[in-house]
Amino acid sequence: MSLVRTTIIAVALLAAASPALAEQFVVPQPNAGPMSPLHMWGQQLTAVAGARATRAQWKRAVKAAALINSNRCKDAYLLAAGDQDERLARRVYEVCTAPRS
Repeated sequence: MSLVRTTIIAVALLAAASPALAEQFVVPQPNAGPMSPLHMWGQQLTAVAGARATRAQWKRAVKAAALINSNRCKDAYLLAAGDQDERLARRVYEVCTAPRS
């Protein structure tokens, strides 16, 4: 599991928490040319800072992202629901039930 991939998923999960983050979240397009992982990571961290997520929210999102990447969607959902983080639980559900391409 790469740090960049975990960060991207964590930011995607936090995007529902802040419109500012959703506007700044960058998804590389296939025909846009190569984007270095370091550049993407920097953009994602800037977006997280703009979202003003608490340290606890960030840690919970990173844990949920790692669980999702390990094909443990149910555990990721239970993590969010157990901490009464409805936004994160909703995003975990959306990510885990989205059709795969």
